[in-house]
Amino acid sequence: MEKRKFLSDLIFVQVLNLFVKAIWILVIDRAVQDLLPAEQYGGYYRMLSLSILFVILLDLGLNNRNSAKSAANPDYFSEHFGSYLKIKLAFSVTYILVLGVAAFVLNIADTRVQIILGTLGVFQIINSYNQYFRSNLAALHKFKLDGLLASLDRVVVILVLGSFLLFESANHLLTIQNFVFVQLIGVCVSFVALLIINLKLLNSDVSHSHQESFKDIVKSALPYAVLITLMAIFTRVDAIMIGQLTDDIQTDRYAMSYRLLDAANMMAALFSGMLLPMFSRQLANKSDTSNTIGIATRVMVVPAILLAVVLQPHTEFVLNIMYPSKIALAAPQTFSLLLFAFVGSASVYIFGTLLTSAQQFKKLNILAALMAGLNIILNFALIPKYGIDGAAAATLVTQGGFAIGCLYGSKNYWKSDVSTIAAIKWIVGILMLVLVYHLSKQFFKSNIVHLLFGFVLSAVYVVSTGLITPKQLKTLSRRKTHNASDN
Repeated sequence: MEKRKFLSDLIFVQVLNLFVKAIWILVIDRAVQDLLPAEQYGGYYRMLSLSILFVILLDLGLNNRNSAKSAANPDYFSEHFGSYLKIKLAFSVTYILVLGVAAFVLNIADTRVQIILGTLGVFQIINSYNQYFRSNLAALHKFKLDGLLASLDRVVVILVLGSFLLFESANHLLTIQNFVFVQLIGVCVSFVALLIINLKLLNSDVSHSHQESFKDIVKSALPYAVLITLMAIFTRVDAIMIGQLTDDIQTDRYAMSYRLLDAANMMAALFSGMLLPMFSRQLANKSDTSNTIGIATRVMVVPAILLAVVLQPHTEFVLNIMYPSKIALAAPQTFSLLLFAFVGSASVYIFGTLLTSAQQFKKLNILAALMAGLNIILNFALIPKYGIDGAAAATLVTQGGFAIGCLYGSKNYWKSDVSTIAAIKWIVGILMLVLVYHLSKQFFKSNIVHLLFGFVLSAVYVVSTGLITPKQLKTLSRRKTHNASDN
């Protein structure tokens, strides 16, 4: 019964978060971007990327540490609640100072842009506190409550901004400043709710005299923090550099093309969250991870390849549907490059997660540092000449390079069970799919019908080659249930 309840709560949390975030990214945020002037949304997106670049300074692994220790000892939450809040306050001051220095170095002088950056900085700080409060709920196994409160801020934002979009009388309220302030209001509502619940859950009988060593926290979390920072550089610095080397209109165009990649990464991250404890347990028990990797590759990487193949001939059509008010700004070539970049991202979510489970942070950090440096160099070289297509190419190269590095670096932790014949069959099959799909385009007058034909072809390819079977998915589900119950 307990195992079934845990699994149902886990599914509830993931589905709810996926649903709310999908509405936010693909409906509300997309509609706002389509309606606001390109230079305004582009400036916001550049500042958002800058605020995310240093967001690890607000955590440094504190939430993971707290969740693990509180799960093992429920009194740990009450004993260290006050000291954790003080540490996070110190982290917040550091974050603001670093963000201010970054703004100075980048010569961000526009008052409007400075206000947006400052607001986003406060947003990230409050959101960090919310994540800490939620880690306490998760540690105490209050998963449904955690899931509901994890989505509360976005629900508030969706309702407010949705009313701005739906009601003509409120259209004038849709400005870039209000767009950012409404997001801040959303996390503030969550902050109040989470703080009240956390205070009610505190055990008043437990002594609060314990102090967590700041030095120990930083020392234990530093490798993880460095990795997250380096990965943030080669996934977020492109938007910053586009704005610095060109203008915010080009940043807006890039954000238009990046939106589906953001949504896909969100879904992949949820799946990666399930893989981490599975890999950790398998490595601890010295079990073979090959079958899990094979299934994860079929579920994540293969769909990423097929999605890129099917959408590639219709990138302009898809962008025009998503942004009808900005058709002139559509960048189909950029969108196409980013679609294939996601194939690398999907691979990293598997093999990078495996390396993380194996505590191979040195290997990951060296690789991430190389890719971050390469990304900056490529952006400097390509953006002035090729614009946002150059930035997308840099993303494709570095994501692909990081994926290959993670694949090679993790080879000691799994053994491929794929035969040469099976590999040839899959490769020939995908080449035939691409050939048939592209040649068939001339026979379809409707882009939508041809897209549907592409998805049908993809389904036929998956079934005929035996890449994904119901039995494999059932096996993965069983493993997830077993691992979850064990924790």
